[in-house]
Amino acid sequence: MSPGKSTQAIQSKRDESFRSVVYPIYQSTVFAVEKSDDYEHFIAGDEGFHIYTRNSNPSIRNVEEKLARLEQGEDCVLFASGMAAITSTLLTFLKNGDAVAASQRLYGATYRFLRDVATQFGIDVHFLDDDELFEIQEYAPTVKVIYFETPINPTSDCVSIARVVEAAKKIGAITIIDNSFASPINQNPIPLGVDIVLHSATKYLGGHTDLMAGVAVGSKAHIKSIRQSMIVFGGCSNPMEASLLDRSLKTLSLRVEAQNRAALTLAKFFETENKVKKVHYPGLESSPSHEIAKSQMSGFGGMLAIELEDLNAAKKFCDSLKVALNATSLGSVETLVSIPVLSSHIRMNDEELAAARVTPGMVRISAGLEDMDDLIADFKQALAAT
Repeated sequence: MSPGKSTQAIQSKRDESFRSVVYPIYQSTVFAVEKSDDYEHFIAGDEGFHIYTRNSNPSIRNVEEKLARLEQGEDCVLFASGMAAITSTLLTFLKNGDAVAASQRLYGATYRFLRDVATQFGIDVHFLDDDELFEIQEYAPTVKVIYFETPINPTSDCVSIARVVEAAKKIGAITIIDNSFASPINQNPIPLGVDIVLHSATKYLGGHTDLMAGVAVGSKAHIKSIRQSMIVFGGCSNPMEASLLDRSLKTLSLRVEAQNRAALTLAKFFETENKVKKVHYPGLESSPSHEIAKSQMSGFGGMLAIELEDLNAAKKFCDSLKVALNATSLGSVETLVSIPVLSSHIRMNDEELAAARVTPGMVRISAGLEDMDDLIADFKQALAAT
């Protein structure tokens, strides 16, 4: 029987020199060889042979192996940021003349990369809605890659992973998913057939608003290719950041499970408030995503969104908060709010925002770990001020 997720998140490689409980930080950019012939191990790409931290480092490798286990993948590569993981992975499998199908509903920076940058490399980008992704052989049969998120930023709407995977198999496309909103505690896409799982480790995996990292998990063959892109593009992590991430992972299960409960409580609260036009959270039975989420997630996540009357109401609401913080990130122990049209989804026109189902009055909420009575009182007074 394989160990549980909390055990996987806590247990690390063993320090064989001194048996320290915490794996050491190898704060070195370079590792010497005993003799020149040892470079043959580097040339052969032997795992565990470290020569330069942009390529590999024991502290980084410890976290990569842990994350691979948590996501039930064969291997993992750690990046300096979530966007480094996303862009490097996409450019690993796409070249001039290739085509990619992507959900219309994506994190804004990912959408802008595909819209504004990937096309400059001669990559043909097809933005599709959910039903079109499920029928990819009809709408974009020549794509090499299908890229999507679930739950989706910022609405937390869910997409059927099984249906996307089934469609991709019909045309032989690779599937890549951003699993940042769910975390490996709530959702493991690889056993559902997804090829590559990405995370902004800055979010739930880090969880304390004090590190920046990105993650790609998949088969050994896919990760070997992605790692080569990381080495060439230079988007590597560093040993200090990796050690902070390793420490954060030890409480990942506890944090995420508590944030799941907090988000559901907040979603139910907002449903009772007449100034809230709509609540987006897959854990609500009223959510159109509820049944999909139940079928592929073990927890509904710590992210929700509410819709207020307009942008002015959203601004007033966020500016009136005293406990929750108005900040662009998510997944941390602090409760954070943001207005997507002013942060994650900037530089998108009205048509693009409508396709992403983002409204001017939408507020994204990342449930933290503060006392619930304090959070509800804070949100209640902020709503009263709108």
